[in-house]
Amino acid sequence: MRIEITPSELERFIEEIEPIKSGFDLLDDHVIITDKDANILYANKAVQRNTGFSIHEILGKNPGDLWGGEMPKEFYERMWQSIKAEKKPFLGEVHNKKKDGVEYWQDLYVSPILNADGEIKFFIGIEPNITERYAEERFHKDFLSVFDNQLRDPFAAIKWVFQWIFQNNPSQKDQRRTLESSYQKDKWLVDLVADLLVISSLKSIGAGNTEETIDIGDEIEGIILEIKNQHANTSFTYKKDGERFPLVTKKHFATQVFSNIIHNGAEYSTTDNGKVIVALKKEGDGYVFSCENNGLSIPQKEQTKIFTQFFRASNARMMKEGGTGLGLFIVKVICDKLGWNVQFQSPRSEGDGAIFSVKIPVRQA
Repeated sequence: MRIEITPSELERFIEEIEPIKSGFDLLDDHVIITDKDANILYANKAVQRNTGFSIHEILGKNPGDLWGGEMPKEFYERMWQSIKAEKKPFLGEVHNKKKDGVEYWQDLYVSPILNADGEIKFFIGIEPNITERYAEERFHKDFLSVFDNQLRDPFAAIKWVFQWIFQNNPSQKDQRRTLESSYQKDKWLVDLVADLLVISSLKSIGAGNTEETIDIGDEIEGIILEIKNQHANTSFTYKKDGERFPLVTKKHFATQVFSNIIHNGAEYSTTDNGKVIVALKKEGDGYVFSCENNGLSIPQKEQTKIFTQFFRASNARMMKEGGTGLGLFIVKVICDKLGWNVQFQSPRSEGDGAIFSVKIPVRQA
C-alpha cells in the first residue's frame, strides 16, 4: 500500500538527506533518493534531463506516477521483495516514459539505506540511460533471428534437395558436375551462416550464460558419431584414458570447440583413406583433448595465421573449394574466454597431418 508524504515530512526528510546528496549533484547519471514508501526526496539534474519533469514536479511524488510504471507487475514485485522485504540491492533494466511520452530504457540500481536498528530509512536509486545500447542489442538480436530463420533454413533445404538428387537420380556427367558445384556453394553458405551466428554469440560467453556440469567424454563421443556420418570414407578412433570427465562449463561453447576441431580434422584428412584420432586424458588438475589427422600439413610460413579470421592454408584451398576460414578462429576465441589453452603441431614426424590439443583446467568444487 502506497503512503503519500505530507509537506512537513517532505521538508524534514530533505533536511536530513542534505549531507549525502551533494555528491550526487555531480553525476551525469539519473539519481533519486526516496523514503521507505518511494516518495521522492531528492533528484539530481540528470533526472530532469532524462524525464522532462522539473524538480518542483518531482519532489514528494512516486516515480511510478511520473516516468515509471511501464514494466510488468512481476518486475516491480521482484524489486520490492528484494529492497523492502529482504533489504538487499536490486539490479535490473527498466522501461520508462518521459513527460512528453518518449520512451527510453535505463539500468536500475536500487539500494536500501538502513538506520542503526536495521530498519529502512531511505532508498537510493541510480539509473544510467541505456536507450542507445538497448536499441543496438535489440537490433542485433532481431537481425540474428532473421538471419537464422530466413537464411539458414532455406540453404539447408537446398542442400538436402541436392543430396537427394545425387542419391536417387544419377544424371549425365556434365549435369552432375554442375549440380555438385551448386551443392558445394550452398553448403559453404550454410556453414558460413552457422559460423557467423556462433561468432555473434561469442561476446556473451562471460555474461549471463548458465554453467552446467557435463561429461566432456560423452559429449565428444556424440560429436564424433555426428561427424562420422558426414565422412563415410574416414575412420575415427577415440581413445579415453578414464571413465568419467566431469566439467562445470558453458556447454554450448565448450562443445563448439570439440566439434570444430574434430570437423576440421575430418575435412582435411586424406581423401581416400582418411584417419582421425581423438584422445582425452586426465593431466594434473585438468584434462587434455587432442585430435590428429593424416591429411594436409600446415605450411610452416602460414602457421602463425592459423587462428585468425577467414584464414585457410594455401594447400587447403587447393584441396577443398569450400570452407569459411572461421572454425579455428572460433575455437581460439572460445578457449581464451573459458581459460583453456589450444595449441597445434604440424607437420608430424611423417611429414603430414596436424595435431590440435586443448588443455582444460578443472575448477575444484
